[in-house]
Amino acid sequence: MTNANSPVEFPATPVAPAVVQPSTTSAPSSGGRAVSAITRIGPFLAWLFTGFGLIPMLLHGKSRRADEIVTYSVHRSFFLWAIILTGFIGALCVHEFPGSALIWGWIYLFVVLYTFVTLLYDVSTPRALIWGGIVLLIWISSRYLEKVRGMILLTGVFHFLRSLHPTLNPGFAIVMSLMLLVPWIASLFHSFCYGRTIFSPNTIEEWHLGMGSEITDRSGMKFRSHYRDWFETILGLGAGDIEAVDPNHNVVKRWENIVFLVFSWKKLDQVFHQRAATVDNAPEDPVEVEEVKNHPVKAQ
Repeated sequence: MTNANSPVEFPATPVAPAVVQPSTTSAPSSGGRAVSAITRIGPFLAWLFTGFGLIPMLLHGKSRRADEIVTYSVHRSFFLWAIILTGFIGALCVHEFPGSALIWGWIYLFVVLYTFVTLLYDVSTPRALIWGGIVLLIWISSRYLEKVRGMILLTGVFHFLRSLHPTLNPGFAIVMSLMLLVPWIASLFHSFCYGRTIFSPNTIEEWHLGMGSEITDRSGMKFRSHYRDWFETILGLGAGDIEAVDPNHNVVKRWENIVFLVFSWKKLDQVFHQRAATVDNAPEDPVEVEEVKNHPVKAQ
């Protein structure tokens, strides 16, 4: 790089500029798409059976390159896993220990209610604080009126709910979990088809089944993590969004519901602060550069 205030040294003889011949890219054929999908099944299965990438992340495992981070965005139906898992575990425990049916009934109801609220509403930090304050105010007011005025408010509601004895039926729990297993598996297929993103120092590569790959230059972009829904963040064990921001502070692209983003953000932040000097092109898409050599000037 040349300083603007320093004189520029011109070569003795003119040098021809480097000629870049980009390879022509055509729409991938159906056979190429099938091969591309097959080559990505292995990494996806490894991500799936290692706790959605959490185990290698906690063990400081590396991706295919030290400067690349592979993430997967999940569909909202992925968060049904809590109901499915609670149903199977609760049914097994109630079958072995029938006396725990009431406890598991309350646990199952809480998980179902929490999951439905997560899927139906976006609870951001301001909303969580507002609703938490409202619930706390109602509880304090109820306790005050019950002790000072002798009125029966929340205590009566809780007593009525306890009298219903919502026990967990093992057959119902298993059938419900099996039925919800279908959309949950569909969410995994959605992640494989449309959720894979590779962040590297120079580019962002996205792959979509049936359409091929899309590579975006990272120049001029800033990245930030965003946790717009705390219920989803908790249910997704640290799930969040990554936003790409241009120099005008406008969000140009967003990757939503990246599982375990809280745990992977440190490595992603290191990649975002890097810029590689050279680009290692894929073998199937080379870029040919004509090499230019400076010949010494012969003395006259």
